[in-house]
Amino acid sequence: MYAIGEVSRMTGLPASTLRYYESINLLPEPQRADGSQARRYSDSDLKIIVFIDGLKKTGMRLEDIALFAEDGCLLMRQEQPDTWTAEILSKRVDLLTKHIDQLQEQIAHLQSVKSIAVERRAIYADMLEGRKFALGRE
Repeated sequence: MYAIGEVSRMTGLPASTLRYYESINLLPEPQRADGSQARRYSDSDLKIIVFIDGLKKTGMRLEDIALFAEDGCLLMRQEQPDTWTAEILSKRVDLLTKHIDQLQEQIAHLQSVKSIAVERRAIYADMLEGRKFALGRE
C-alpha cells in the first residue's frame, strides 16, 4: 500500500490532482490507514491512476475518461467481466476505438513534423560543418 505522497512521486501527479480525481469519481475511494484519514493506495489503484494519466496525456478529455467510471470500469479494484453488460463493453470499445483513431492521427502528424525536423537538422549540421571547415582553412 502506498501513501498519497508516494503515489504522487511515483506518477508525477500532484496529490491535489489525485484528490480531485477522487472527488469526481475517477478514482475509487482509497482505503484509509488504521482508521485515520491517511489515504492508502493499492497496486490496482496505481494501475488505474497510470491509465487515467496516460489517457489524459494523450488528449482524452476527463469527461470521456469519466464514461469509464460511470459503469465502474475504473472503480473496480478487481475487474469482474461476468458483471459487464454488452452495452458497457460496447461503450468501452467505442470510446477506446475513437481514442486510438485520434492517437493514430497524432502519430502521423508527429511523424511528419519529425521528418521535417530531421531534414532541417541535417541541413544546419552541414552548414555548420561547412563553416568549421572554412574557418579551419583560413
